[in-house]
Amino acid sequence: MSETVTQSRASGRRVHELARSHFIDSSNEAGLRLHLRARADDPDRAPVLFVHGATYASRLYDIPHRRANWLEATAQAGFAAYALDIRGFGRSHPANAPAPDRPYARAEQAVCDIGDAVAWLRERHGAERIRLVGGSWGSITSATYASTAGRAHVERLVLYAPIFAERNEGWLSFLADPQEPACFDPAFGAYRLIDEEQTRLRWDEECPAGQQWREDAVLAMLFETSADDDPQSVNHKPRAFRAPNGALADLWAVFNERPLYDPAAISCPTLLVRGSADATSARSDALALLDHLGSTDKRYVEIANGGHFLSAERRAPQVFATVNAFLAEAIR
Repeated sequence: MSETVTQSRASGRRVHELARSHFIDSSNEAGLRLHLRARADDPDRAPVLFVHGATYASRLYDIPHRRANWLEATAQAGFAAYALDIRGFGRSHPANAPAPDRPYARAEQAVCDIGDAVAWLRERHGAERIRLVGGSWGSITSATYASTAGRAHVERLVLYAPIFAERNEGWLSFLADPQEPACFDPAFGAYRLIDEEQTRLRWDEECPAGQQWREDAVLAMLFETSADDDPQSVNHKPRAFRAPNGALADLWAVFNERPLYDPAAISCPTLLVRGSADATSARSDALALLDHLGSTDKRYVEIANGGHFLSAERRAPQVFATVNAFLAEAIR
């Protein structure tokens, strides 16, 4: 990448780099400080907490691009918008290096991190309950929290690109041990590395041939800012950031039809949102989840011409408007 292109990208990022950072102590792992990215974090506003998926951390909700910044859209709707980095992701760096041969940051630990963030937000905003948005793997961890320790503290729940418990052969072939296909691949240690080309290929898998659902500038900004958050990214050629593999171990379970939570225990109003072409969050799996939710107010919205990264694609404003309208509703 040329120096001119690098400088141009950096300049473009700074124009929209308006989020504040908060760090809170983990109650579950010594020395770990969890990072929260925030927009319009006035304590008098109602807080909304976003929880990310298996690869891209809070940056996915705060891409420095005017048409793909979910935190900013939420702030403009009148909320205090926060996005959490689960341990090992983004800027939530553990104090001690995790065991290199074991996937780090499983759903159980992520739920503890969500609980710590919610406790901090409740105190900061003087609120008994918060609004919670979880995407992809984050739909699993957020729903687990809302169905267990957080039942009394979640006012409204949004599960974006939700994953529940349907067999997914494509993902299982990626996650399986080549020697023992019925087992999770032990080569997935604590972390894996994500470079820009992998980001492009993964995203392109979600777009039918000939469709231009995303802007290259958004992809570039998502990768560059994600790499900026990992101090070790400069040590790799090409530049790459670390993503903990605990989420992949969790996905191995759910894509083998072993759910990690009981949706019947979720009682708050719940919205499911997915892109029509999302092959990771399948329509049949999302509708099965809808059927099993214990909520009396539960809804499913599907947005056409979008994949797993719908919230960062050209249809992103539709996602933001749909979710903001749901979050703003008064509890009946």
